[in-house]
Amino acid sequence: MSLNLSCTFRKVIFAALLMLLITPLAATKYAGEIFHYGMGVRNLALGSTGLTNLKSQSVAWWNPALLKYKTTNNFEFMHAEEYKGLLQYDTFSGIWGKDKKFSIVLTRIGINDIPLTTLENDSLAIGNDNRPYAYDYVNNSDLVVYFGFYQQVGSFSLGFTPKIAYRSLANESGFGFGADLAIVTDPTRNLVFAAQIRDFFTTRIFWNNGTDEAVVPNANLEASYGFTFPFKQIPMRFYLRPEILFEGRDEAATVSFDPVSIDFHAGLDTNISQYFDFLLGYDIDHLTTGLAIKYQQFGLSYCFEMEPELDNSHRIAISWSY
Repeated sequence: MSLNLSCTFRKVIFAALLMLLITPLAATKYAGEIFHYGMGVRNLALGSTGLTNLKSQSVAWWNPALLKYKTTNNFEFMHAEEYKGLLQYDTFSGIWGKDKKFSIVLTRIGINDIPLTTLENDSLAIGNDNRPYAYDYVNNSDLVVYFGFYQQVGSFSLGFTPKIAYRSLANESGFGFGADLAIVTDPTRNLVFAAQIRDFFTTRIFWNNGTDEAVVPNANLEASYGFTFPFKQIPMRFYLRPEILFEGRDEAATVSFDPVSIDFHAGLDTNISQYFDFLLGYDIDHLTTGLAIKYQQFGLSYCFEMEPELDNSHRIAISWSY
């Protein structure tokens, strides 16, 4: 039995690597940005890390292989605002199941009340006597649902995330379908490793005008290590995630080897008490911080990300577990 599991695991990894090498040849750059918005306030406060975060409730997005470690049912509602409130996204995350856990993440990303303008007289040039005016207002929104499953394969936990998206951009709309693949293992009590291939099955977006886009896959690696602060005996855990993209981002990335680029994320989770966690992170080139408060079955989390050029970001979530 173990031999069959090992062979299956090797076949999955080989297929993943093959797809990762082939797909970018026909993919559309930046088509998958809607799938890159990280979920979970705790994860975002920790510098957008989460592949090995055992406390995360948004595991359908981050790594459903973490369902292996879940013993309770959890639900979380998150609200986030960026760019002075122009971009908003709301997320519901759920983990439940009796014998084997299942996870779901539902998110809406939107920009509301975008004006469509025209000139008073479109046959003349713009000027003081021919000013543009708003003749209509539209909303840009993306709805995405992630479904998280896992399967134990030897000493590894394998996660699978099918996802469905509906996009509405001004007068155009479209549907997207795809999936992510992830894996996690814990060789020691304090050390956890994980890997993920996002959009592994060539996620595609089909527009109502007859065009379509293929999402460029990307890979993520993450390691976390738990330790105790020696003076006060405070439990802490450090996270590090290299994010590997295949879009030829060049100068937009921290490290670039065209067409491959790498961005780095890191976080430190400090468990001050059984009720209170202090969170600190580095998200590519921004500092993040946050608080997580838990009392009995309820939780409250807050994240702040410093982005002076685009205005700072705030995220808040409430959670319930049983």
